[in-house]
Amino acid sequence: MSEIPAGQQKSLHYYGDIVRDCFLVAALLMLIGLPWFVKYLTVPLPFSLLSIAVLALAAGLTNPVLYWSAIVNVVVSVAGFFVFEAGAVQAYVHYSPESKFFAANQLLAVIFVLALYYSVKTLRGFFLNR
Repeated sequence: MSEIPAGQQKSLHYYGDIVRDCFLVAALLMLIGLPWFVKYLTVPLPFSLLSIAVLALAAGLTNPVLYWSAIVNVVVSVAGFFVFEAGAVQAYVHYSPESKFFAANQLLAVIFVLALYYSVKTLRGFFLNR
């Protein structure tokens, strides 16, 4: 665990560590699954790679004392949820509920919902501590 500089305290409402873990798990799942699911993607491959990099960057920038990092986490979480739940619904309709592509998208959507919940709790904590 990293040290927080003297004079700055971690809020009781800080859940950035959980958000960071969600982002890293999602990025790793996306990276590992990409070779198998690339033929199903509706976006160019560089966009998928950029998305993985954005998740890693957002995870790395998550910080208990930076208000803007909490906002970034909320935005990334919302975007991830929308993209992967829409992908899950499309995979369900076009392939089947047994499709591995559907399962991967649904799992990622669940991870992003968790990240969204905890990132909003963190953002709320910044408001409560002001």
